[in-house]
Amino acid sequence: MRFIPGQIPALRLGVSYALENYGITDLAFIDVELPNKEQYGIKNLLVKVAGREVAPIELSSASQGEEPIQFRIPFDPVWNQKQRRDLSVEYGLAPTEDSGGSVAVSSSSFHIVSRGWVPSPRPPTHALSPFPASPERINYTVQVPSDFLLLAPGKPNGRMKDGAEVKYRFELRRSDPALFVVAGRYADSCSNRRSCEVDFWTFEPITTSLASAEEQLASAWNILQKNFGPLEKSNLVPHIVESTVSVRIGDDAPSVAPFFGGVLVNAKAVSLGVNSDGFLDLVTRALAGNWFGVQIYSPIANVGMTEGLSDYAVIVVDETRHGGSARSVRISKSLREYDDACKEAIEQPLIAITEHDSVEQRRIALAKAPLFFIALEDAYGEQPVRRALAQVVSLLRGQAVRYQDIRAALENVTNKDLAPVFRTWLYEPGIPAEFREKYRNVEVGNK
Repeated sequence: MRFIPGQIPALRLGVSYALENYGITDLAFIDVELPNKEQYGIKNLLVKVAGREVAPIELSSASQGEEPIQFRIPFDPVWNQKQRRDLSVEYGLAPTEDSGGSVAVSSSSFHIVSRGWVPSPRPPTHALSPFPASPERINYTVQVPSDFLLLAPGKPNGRMKDGAEVKYRFELRRSDPALFVVAGRYADSCSNRRSCEVDFWTFEPITTSLASAEEQLASAWNILQKNFGPLEKSNLVPHIVESTVSVRIGDDAPSVAPFFGGVLVNAKAVSLGVNSDGFLDLVTRALAGNWFGVQIYSPIANVGMTEGLSDYAVIVVDETRHGGSARSVRISKSLREYDDACKEAIEQPLIAITEHDSVEQRRIALAKAPLFFIALEDAYGEQPVRRALAQVVSLLRGQAVRYQDIRAALENVTNKDLAPVFRTWLYEPGIPAEFREKYRNVEVGNK
């Protein structure tokens, strides 16, 4: 990957594969998935087979959402059994501000923290055609201006200066997190200190003391690791990185988004003040998204499986810090938000609400989802629920996870049938009466 400066800055991505046809038949083509053209601003696609340019055939054109596009790469002559073929795919990425917070490019920074932005060869549809195994190691480079800071996963394999640019080399192992890149011309809050527990990358140096913010965010990070498992074996320092664009489409409010080992924050969030309760609450929730949204994710962007779990994790953080009263205050707040949201729309089943539903429906789901996990804690115990979620994160990291996966883990830990509580909370509207009664006095006390 290379950052291309200019009036309209862009990225250039090139991927090379060495493939072998170990199937039972010759192949006349191979299908490849590419990122969504609208979201990533795909331009100037170039495909070569064995060093010779070929014309790919577009099989699908996804104009909305994040669905990938499939291309067919023809082979002439055909790809014989046991034969190797070199395949290279190159294209530019020039996303706009409407592309969403997961991908952005500006003159001073860029980031790509979503899934599916690297080409992916599809397996043949013939019988007995297994999906090609991922290699144990992948080598990649990122070339950026020499004054850019860079975050990317894998083992660093050195860097080389090339004029006004630096080329960073990495080795990505199968056990490493999915490929992401965050880079920019940032002021590093830790540059003049031996070590720090939280690192802030901002476009302008932060002049206020960061001691309080670092202490609180480091505390939240440690609590999340203790309850839901470490993200990796080494001591990972979370990074809080400023973004030039809103990290939610069409949203000019303070907003944040997680990436592996860190959080992206927009300028509106930074303007709250890094020591403010509003900023710290937003960032803590996004830090929780490292577990619930980055390590595991919902295949259909289900609100309860992503934001809901992160909001529940914030309740865990508050309870660990300040005791059961803080837990009750958070539950009371969610109940009031749920009741207020239900005045604006008719509630739909929690299991069906995704990020593509209306704002009104998402508000209801966002208030109800963390309460569902609290109800599980009330019924089966805090530690069993958190231990089950830690197992899901550990065993299914990097994979899409559904409610049934969480139910299976909980049933494995508790040796109980959770079908009734899952059915009540996920498929039926409203908050169960016994749950409301349990927290009724808390609600009254906090109004």
